[in-house]
Amino acid sequence: MTLALTELLPESLAEEGGEPSGWQQRKSRATRNAMLDAALACLAESGYANCSLQTVATRAGISRGAMLHHYASKLDLMAAVIEYAFYRRMADFLDRIRALTDTQRVARSAGIAISYATCGTPEYAAYLELHVASRTDADLRAIFLDRARLYDRVWRDEIVRVFPEWAGDPRLDMLNDYVWAAVEGLALNSDIWNDPARADQMLRFVAQTIVAVRGGVLTVEEK
Repeated sequence: MTLALTELLPESLAEEGGEPSGWQQRKSRATRNAMLDAALACLAESGYANCSLQTVATRAGISRGAMLHHYASKLDLMAAVIEYAFYRRMADFLDRIRALTDTQRVARSAGIAISYATCGTPEYAAYLELHVASRTDADLRAIFLDRARLYDRVWRDEIVRVFPEWAGDPRLDMLNDYVWAAVEGLALNSDIWNDPARADQMLRFVAQTIVAVRGGVLTVEEK
């Protein structure tokens, strides 16, 4: 794990940096993870409004008392879910990118298809639900925006490591924004279009645009 990614590591996953010292600590951490997994699934399938403490507790197979011991309110739970979802989303994306060969990553722009694929995960669905809900909930918004901005900063630190061919290129930030705006727009409209071929065509177009910029055929204006 890189130092930058460690900044996103939530308390519930801290064992990745070292095992808990005792049985009780391991049990407590496992319980929190079960609750966070249940909350992610609940957000992805039923939405923010239907993701109550009781619903999550039932889904996780724990008592309401155990839930309240760890998270006294829905806001406390959502704050933990935000950290959990952001970390898992980035770790999953980076793992997929690092599994690519140089040819897949550079010549075939396979990272763009991976970006789109991650928009179909429970982590992304939870992120989307929380983002929308935060527009009308000031307390949730303060927590969400703080973590989302950290996520964005950490990702910009990580992107050069997984795409070293772009190191030092001032166009990287804009191209990163372009790819994510495109794939997230596709993901939001996929159920409306109901046409996988249309999404594939758009992904190929995005890849062709990146290749054109890399080859100097298409220029990117400076800020």
